Formats: sequence, C-alpha cells, structure tokens
Amino acid sequence: MVKRAATTLVAVAMGATALATAPAYADTVAPTSTPTPSPSAGHTFNKPHKPDSHQPDFHKPYKPDPRILSVDVSPNVVVVSKGRSAQVTARVTTKDVQSVDIDLWGPGVGHGGHGGNHWFGKQKSGHNGPKLDHTSRTWSFDWNDRAGTYKVHVVAVGLDGKKYTTDRSFTVKRKVSHAPRPTGPKATRIAGFDATPEPVRKGRSLTLKGTLQVAQCWGDWYYGWNDFTGRRGGARFCSDSNNYWNSWHWLGSQTVKVYFQPSGSHKWQYVNSVKTAGDGDFATKVRAFRSGTWAVRFDGGHGLKGSQATDYVKVVRH
Repeated sequence: MVKRAATTLVAVAMGATALATAPAYADTVAPTSTPTPSPSAGHTFNKPHKPDSHQPDFHKPYKPDPRILSVDVSPNVVVVSKGRSAQVTARVTTKDVQSVDIDLWGPGVGHGGHGGNHWFGKQKSGHNGPKLDHTSRTWSFDWNDRAGTYKVHVVAVGLDGKKYTTDRSFTVKRKVSHAPRPTGPKATRIAGFDATPEPVRKGRSLTLKGTLQVAQCWGDWYYGWNDFTGRRGGARFCSDSNNYWNSWHWLGSQTVKVYFQPSGSHKWQYVNSVKTAGDGDFATKVRAFRSGTWAVRFDGGHGLKGSQATDYVKVVRH
C-alpha cells in the first residue's frame, strides 16, 4: 500500500500517459529498508556520549606517578654571630611516595652533624588519585659549626618501590665583628690585694701583698706584656667579643706605693713603696695604730695605665 500510494502521487504529477503503465507494478513488493531520520522542528536527536578527558575515570585504578616535586631551603645563606644561633629550614613536597628521608651533609666529605630522618607512613590501598605530601626539617647552627656549603639530601621511596633523590645546598657564614683599636695605654690591675691579719691589735704589724698585672688583649688586638704596639689577631686567646682589656699577665720590676686613710678622714697619707718581683708579686709590712683603709697604687707610665686596690682593717686595743 505504501508503494502504491507513492506511485499514484507521481502519476498525477506526470500526466495521463504515466497512469497507463502504473497497473503493471501495482502488485510488486518493495524491499524493506530502514530510513535515516533527519532533524525537524520539535524533535531532537542526542549525540553519542563522549567521556570528558578532564574528569577522573573512577572505573580505572589510579596509576601512581612518584616524584619529588620541590625542595625549598630557606634561608639560602645562614649567618651566625658569636654567642648566637641561626636556623635553616628545608621544605619538601612529594607525590605518590611511601617514605621520605631528609639528611644534611656538611662541607667537604662526610656528615654535617645535623642529620636525622623523617618518614611518611605508607599510602592506603585503593587510593584513586595523586597523593601529595609536605614535610619540613629545621637545623640550628652556632659559632662552633663549620662555615661553608651544606647539602640537603632527599631520598623518596615511591609507591612503585623505586628511589628518587634530589639535593639542595646552602651556605653557612660566620659574622666576625672586629673590635676597634684601643685608645690610650694598656690597662693594669692589682689582683688579690689583702691586708692581714684582720682585725689587728694596735701597734702590731700588717702584711700588705698582691700582684701587679697588665692586660694583653683588647678584642682581637694583641699586646705583649712588654710590648706597647698592638696587632690584630696576634694571639689565639684574644677574643673578638671582649671589647675591653683582658688576658692578664704579670708585670714585674714596677714600683707600687702604699697609702693609708684613717677612719673619718678624707686625706690619704703616703706610707712607703715596694717593687714588684718578676712574677708581679709584691709584699710589705706596716704598723697599724688606727682603724682605716690601706691602699696600694701603681702610677702607670710608659704606655701603661695606673691602677690601685684597697682593704679596710679594724684596729683593736686588746
């Protein structure tokens, strides 16, 4: 019927001559075919679904891609001052690893003395995406640590069982501040001065003794005990941080004067003088008649500062 109706419509269009031939095909059956539809108004044809390449396929297991993504060391230059410490931190980012080992190597060959490991736990099974891990390690440096180039050595074991390594370096420097050259003569002191016995009976003898010393160092400037010309870094025991006279040495063959000030008085009375021995020691005897303060004084000179020391002694009648 479908074929026949179609033939009739064509015959009308072509005229009467075509109608005479139409009955010869009226009983012919057309082969079955499947028409291809075309879009028309009011009807929509859906295109086949195409997976989004940007979306994870949850039907497929994730394939790990182990890597050390970054190693950041801060600061890159560590400056250490005497008496203080400074820190450096290494921050590590990894992907798809089961463990990470962070170690520190010092200048030259060998361990830097600041080692220690940091380990992650193993990743759980069934993970369906990349696993990022972040860790950090901090080390402290002080004046006793070696200056130079240090290396942060990172070893990561991936989920595939392979090892991945990378290194980063940083520098440790010492901040040295030199003391200025001292002005004026070298300092002296009278160490261990003592007047004995205490108390003392009236009219009895007192023994005055002590040691005259001279400084050899000011900061890292060195002066020999008998040398008045300083030189920087001339002795290992002169310290940058001691910006004052230090490192005392005996001072022999010098004159020390003895004075006395009675209690209630503001005037000093000269008593006598004594010479220091080769090791700087001196001793003298005086008689005590009143309570008061005994003093010994080195006047200085020839590139040396003066110095003095005192001791109070009480005088009793019995």
